[in-house]
Parts: sequence; C-alpha cells; structure tokens
Amino acid sequence: MNRFVALLKKELAELVTVQALLPFVIVVIAFGGLGQLMSSVVPEREATVPVALVDRDGGAYAHAFAAALGQAGLKVVAVQPDEPQAAMRRAETLALVEIPKGFSAGIDAGQPQRVATWVKVRGFSFLGNEHGTRLLAAVESANAAVAAAVAQKHAPGTAPAVMQRPVVPEQHVIVGERSAQASVEQVLGFVTQQTTFIPVVLFIVIMFSSQMVASAVATEKESKTLETLLSCPVSRASIVSAKMLAAGLVALVGAAAYMLGMRQYMAGIEGGLRAGMEASAAPEAALQALGLRLDAADYVLLGLTLFAGILVALSIAVVLGAFAESARSAQALLTPLVVMMLVPYMLSLFLDLQALPGGVRTAVMAIPFTHVFLAGPALFMGDTRAVWFGIAYQAAWAVAFIAVAARVYASDRILTMRLGRRR
Repeated sequence: MNRFVALLKKELAELVTVQALLPFVIVVIAFGGLGQLMSSVVPEREATVPVALVDRDGGAYAHAFAAALGQAGLKVVAVQPDEPQAAMRRAETLALVEIPKGFSAGIDAGQPQRVATWVKVRGFSFLGNEHGTRLLAAVESANAAVAAAVAQKHAPGTAPAVMQRPVVPEQHVIVGERSAQASVEQVLGFVTQQTTFIPVVLFIVIMFSSQMVASAVATEKESKTLETLLSCPVSRASIVSAKMLAAGLVALVGAAAYMLGMRQYMAGIEGGLRAGMEASAAPEAALQALGLRLDAADYVLLGLTLFAGILVALSIAVVLGAFAESARSAQALLTPLVVMMLVPYMLSLFLDLQALPGGVRTAVMAIPFTHVFLAGPALFMGDTRAVWFGIAYQAAWAVAFIAVAARVYASDRILTMRLGRRR
C-alpha cells in the first residue's frame, strides 16, 4: 500500500503543475467575469431601446398603437416622414415603425392594416440585435391594444378580452407521475437552461483527463523513465492504477472548476434576463410540484456518472498511449476516443435519443459516454434506475480496459510497442 501511495504522489506531482492548474483558474475567472458583464449589460440595454415612429395617420387607433409601444418598454421618438435610414439617423435609433395614412379609417371599415417596421442589423450576436426582437414583441402588444380599442368602440357591451381571446387554454404538464399547471414551453425552457452546460463540461473534462494520461505515458516512454519505473519492485497493476487515479483526481478538480465557472456564467445571464423573461419562466410552485429540482443525492449520482466516464476514458487512453512514440503522437492516437465521445455529445445536444430508430438507438446507447450525457435529463425525470445502469455499464467498460492495460503493462513489450510497426 505504501508503494502505491508513493506512486500516486509521484503521478500527482507530475500532473499538478502551474501549467496544469492555470487553465482552471482562468476558466473560473473568465466565466465569472463574463457572467457579471452579462448581468450588468442586458438590463441596461433592455431599458434603453429607442424606436423611431412615423405617424402618417394621426387617428385614434394610431395614437393607441403608439401609446402601446411606449407601454411595452420602448422609447418612442416621433419623427417627420422621410426615407427610413434618414429618419433613423435623425432619431438616433436602430428601429423604425411607420403607420400608414388611412390606418384608423381602414380599421373602422373592417380592413386589416399593415404597419411597416424597419430594423438596422449591425451585427449577428444575441445582444447586438436585441432591438429587433424587442420591437417585434412591442408590435404584438400594440396590436392587442388596437384590438381592444376596436372592441370597445364597436361592441361596448362586450369585454375587450373576450373579443380578442374568447378561448384561453389552461395548460398542464405531466412529468413521470406528477402533474402541475404550467406550459410545456416554460418547463422545457427551465430544464434546458439547467442542463445545457452539463454536456459541455463533461466533454471538456473527459477530453482533458484522457489527453493528460495518454501524454504522460508517451512522455515517460520518450524519456525512458517508464523503463526505470517498470524495473522497480512494484506490481504493474499498481502502476496503471496510480496513473489513472492521479489523472482522475486532477480531472475532478478540473470538473469542479469548469462547473463553478459555468454556473457563474449561467447565473449572470439569468440575472440579466430575468426582468425580461418573467412571462416565460416556469412558476416555482409548478417546478416544485413536478419535482424538477436536483437534491444532494442527485448531485452525488451526477458526480458518480462523471467519475465513471472519466475512468472509462482514462482506461482507454492508457491503452492507446502505450502505442505512442511521443507526446505529440499521443494526441493523434486519441482520435477513436474523441469520436466515441463526439457522437453522443452532438446527438444529446440536438436530438432525443429515445426517439431514434431501434438499431441506431442501440448502437448509440452501446457507447459508454452516451450515459454520461443522458444523466442530467434522466435525473430531472426521476429516472435514477437509468442513471445507475449507466454507472454500472461504464464501470464494466472501465474494468475491461483496465484489465487490458494491466496485460499491456505486464509485458516489457510496452517499451517497444509502436502502432503500425513490427518490433
């Protein structure tokens, strides 16, 4: 046991360096700073979205439309009729609304009217064009306000709300055996918001840990220190286990750093957008009723799943690293491992794996890393059995490749093994 501890300390000393820890620190600081920046920039931009208004009608419904734009949170700047870009330059805005002549008279005559909107695109970022999405939402609110004015004038005995929406759906959502009054969009939006960063973190951590252990093995072969280590009176299985455990511990530290950074980043975005997203945020009571909360036990299962995925990646990386001639060639040898991770990673981001055709679904589920990416959604659904199965399945893969790695290290051929060459 003392020899194994000494080996573990030696591996940790080689892996835990300033160069290895610096990326973790940078990630936490960078994501935290981005989150704070987003939380401060978004509310400021939302509160100061001006729009130029050209009113060629001047009727009652035109006034109601303009007033509704202001009530929707836009700063309405009235300008004289002109070419759209010139009018926006005078008003110093990036959006313009033009109410045509005869707008009010046409509505009274029962004819739908067209309102022209102009939006100047100056970039393709989410926040860079938020004036366009804000304008669209405000026009919809103004449309409802004009409809209410029409209903009040032509049907004074009927409530405007009944004229606009005589049927109001009362939506309910069922998750497992629980149900609550909420919309599907609200629930899906919340769960997606909570689980989006999990596959990203898992992919980065597993890639980092596998590259680390493969490069370590290749470097030891290149510098001849592996030959010295294998000549020591210690079992080859202990050497393999020490390498994997050290890399796994460092990878878990990296996972904690990445998750902390992403949490700060997501919290900053949510804090900045909360004021403008109240209508789309699922009510707290509904989320509690549906059980869409991860408790301490769920986070333990998520951590076990991550650790099992790391062990699988490390066990495969140890075997692949044995064929490397140098640290540079070790990166290329990890291509099969990258493909095994990339396929379920991309599919879990864009598709429902349960809805795939039978043969394709079986093939994807046979990849051990698929269960890592499905753990978060499964925990929200309360399907702990699937999570435990994924942990056991990954453990079986890890044990199998650890046995292969032990056989590889048990022979002195590891010192001369090269891919594609006879020795």
